[in-house]
Amino acid sequence: MIVCKNCGVELEKSMNYCPLCGEPVNDELAEIQYIRIRKSSNEKQLTDFQKLNPDEKRKVFWAISAIILISGIMVTFIIDYLSAYSISWAKYPILICAILFINTSLISFLHQRIILFLSGSFLSTASLLVIIDVYNGNIGWGFKLGIPLLLAAYIIIFTLIMMIRKAVNKGLNIIAYTFIACGLLTICAEGIISLYTGKLFRIDWSIIVTASVLPVAAILLYIQYRLKKGTNLKRFFHL
Repeated sequence: MIVCKNCGVELEKSMNYCPLCGEPVNDELAEIQYIRIRKSSNEKQLTDFQKLNPDEKRKVFWAISAIILISGIMVTFIIDYLSAYSISWAKYPILICAILFINTSLISFLHQRIILFLSGSFLSTASLLVIIDVYNGNIGWGFKLGIPLLLAAYIIIFTLIMMIRKAVNKGLNIIAYTFIACGLLTICAEGIISLYTGKLFRIDWSIIVTASVLPVAAILLYIQYRLKKGTNLKRFFHL
């Protein structure tokens, strides 16, 4: 006599499934059914998002970001106003959330238009520095230090992106370009800071940093060049 392991109903030898609860009689069939159930469950959980195309996914990302940031602005404003009947410390997180919302919108809708995206991102972030400068009593560091540093960073990032886009074979050369960009950024940063603090353009430690990364970048570019020519990695590294 065969008994269902799930509900205890007596079964005939020819039965593969319990007529009462539907449990497979054979252990192998039970395992197959379990795998099918798990697979079906996973597909149900992932199907809705996986069906979205890249543009729709970016819109979902933008909508979620907007809800979070706008909620943060409202909550911060209400807490600050109810506690002091004025807006004091809340203006900083509100401003930062607003700039983040602008940059999130730029990423979501202008990611393929690199010039518009970087221009809008630079202007919004520069505005953040200027407004914070005004909040603090118009100290002047935003115009004299913050914006020049930001401009140098965005120019280097734009150049790096253009080089990556124009590269026919992408590989180790991308890492090399990034090393070179980091070296240039350190030189710009030290030079701008020295102008702001001592009224004199001076570079010391940034030269050491750049001199350290340039040989690494050169080696990576050489390896990429050899690989482009069809050199086998095992033969190149003598493995």
